[in-house]
Amino acid sequence: MKTFKKYGKTLGFFTIFLFVFAAILTCFNLGNLLYQKSTDTFMMIGMSIVFMVIGFNYGKKAPSKGYLEGLKIGSLLIFFLLIINLLFFQTGFALSRIIYYIVLILASILGSMVGINKKQD
Repeated sequence: MKTFKKYGKTLGFFTIFLFVFAAILTCFNLGNLLYQKSTDTFMMIGMSIVFMVIGFNYGKKAPSKGYLEGLKIGSLLIFFLLIINLLFFQTGFALSRIIYYIVLILASILGSMVGINKKQD
């Protein structure tokens, strides 16, 4: 039960960030302040940072093997993103989308590895 609560909080934080960040980028895009190419770039950078921060937090709490914690939480968040994409956007699988998901998982793993090394004993 404790694990579900921990993952539920993470999914809640991730969902709120996703909607707020997407709304901000949409407002900039509608105001012609950003072009579509730069919106995609900002979304990639923002999502990578969030995955690193979440991985860092899980790495600080992990007793050992931070890369596994990063892989677990990264995979969970990617699964959540896949469900959202399949339900709302009806997009298929393209090579660029798969590379995007791999980069996000690697960001989560990297954040978790840094987090386990920065742990205060």
